[in-house]
Amino acid sequence: MPNVVLTVDCEAAHHDRCFTKEYIDVCEFEFVPATWMIHVSLKDPSANTKLYWHEFYHKIPNWHEVGMKVNFENERGYVEDERERGNIIRVAKETLKSHQIKVSSFRAGCFALVPTDIKYLEDIGILVDSSIVPDSDYKMFVDWRGAPHEPYHSHPDDLHKVGSNRILHVPVATHEGTHAYLDRGFEELRPLFEANMDREVICIGMRDYHDSVADLRKTIRYFRERGAHFTTLTQCASEHYEHHPELVAH
Repeated sequence: MPNVVLTVDCEAAHHDRCFTKEYIDVCEFEFVPATWMIHVSLKDPSANTKLYWHEFYHKIPNWHEVGMKVNFENERGYVEDERERGNIIRVAKETLKSHQIKVSSFRAGCFALVPTDIKYLEDIGILVDSSIVPDSDYKMFVDWRGAPHEPYHSHPDDLHKVGSNRILHVPVATHEGTHAYLDRGFEELRPLFEANMDREVICIGMRDYHDSVADLRKTIRYFRERGAHFTTLTQCASEHYEHHPELVAH
């Protein structure tokens, strides 16, 4: 039985379209949860937090999850400096905290997670990360070729390897270089879904400014017909430890 995690990158404050209400309606009608990754960057730290707090947070059922998506950028562009990246993570936490939002799940913008980020994420209480796109053709800042496809704890010096970091990585599902974001369309992703059917978790992404409403409905029904269990990122991590009790003392 596939374990499906639906995630939404929440960036609509920086775009002229937003389909969050429609996504919420589909999830409620189908009775499946999603993990809403509120986007924060130093360019405009609170824009998406304010949008979701005022317009959508009270409409998202409490059996969903709100997480955090961080773009490691400032007014000069992509940030590589470790301390500045750590500061961006802290700013993101404080921005969400100022709106009484506490998160335990995380995604790096452009999937640009590096080993030195982990300690800062652990410090703010992140339990599960979904920044890995193993063997994907997407290589803007990090090449994830060779990374595990199943949930794993990474090595302190190399996130492509299994190791002792406390955070559990739940990779986005991939197949033949494609990573599972619904803006590609259901039919294009169907081979990816079929190829990942035997994995512990199938993690699928959406973008709140892209109209994937019909494809979301098709995707939910496709997996439901195959006996899928729908869950959030943090709940997925909890269930992972239930099935792997030797990791609880990790």
